[in-house]
Amino acid sequence: MDEPNPLLGTWKLAAIRAIYADGTVDAAAYGPAPVGYITYTAEGHMMVMFAQGDRPPLRGNPNSPFDLAAVPAAELAQAFSSFSAYAGTYTLAGDTVTHHVAIASIPDRVGLDLVRRVVLADHQLILQTPPLPQNPDSTQFELIWERVTRCLA
Repeated sequence: MDEPNPLLGTWKLAAIRAIYADGTVDAAAYGPAPVGYITYTAEGHMMVMFAQGDRPPLRGNPNSPFDLAAVPAAELAQAFSSFSAYAGTYTLAGDTVTHHVAIASIPDRVGLDLVRRVVLADHQLILQTPPLPQNPDSTQFELIWERVTRCLA
C-alpha cells in the first residue's frame, strides 16, 4: 500500500526566508507579513499564490482585472512585483516535490518544472528552493507554510 501523501490539503503562508550564499538569513525576505496559500489535491493538482502583506491599494477604478487602464503603470508594476502565483500538477518523490507549471503570473515559468525540497515538522511544511544551476552561490528561499485545519469561510 502506498504511503499517505503528507502534502494533501491547503496550507497558509507563515514566512519567507532568504538564505544567502554566505549563510546569512533574511527572515523577512518578502516583507514582514507575507500572505498566501498553497493547495495540493489527491488528483495531483496544485496551486499557489503569495504576496507581500503590505501591498498598497491601487488608485483608479480597479474593479475588474480586465479594465486597469486607469491605474498608473508604476502602481501596476509594484502590484505585479509583490505577488506571485502559479498552478499545475505536481509529483512527490521522497523529500522532493516538483511543481509542473501550467499557468503562472510570471509567463516565463509556464512549462517549467520547479523543484522544491520538502521538510515537514508538526503542522508546518517548509519548501526550499535549490540554488540556480548556473549560479551555485545564488540565494535560496524557504517558504514556511502552516496547515489549514478548518474552513476559512
